[in-house]
Amino acid sequence: MHRSEAQLATRCSVCGTEVQGVADRAFTFGTRGVLCFDCALARGGRYDEAHDGWVEEPNLDGIENAWE
Repeated sequence: MHRSEAQLATRCSVCGTEVQGVADRAFTFGTRGVLCFDCALARGGRYDEAHDGWVEEPNLDGIENAWE
């Protein structure tokens, strides 16, 4: 892994899994909040493979992470 990639790595706000942002299809929110793909799906998010993006946002209720 390149050093710049390591700096982009972060942890899912729900389960703590390390994610690499776009490479792992993570859902980002606020200034530092991230949901891994599985947690975003479990919270009702819908990912469109054809457009390579989230078409329905996951429910963020109860996540206390980085809203400012």
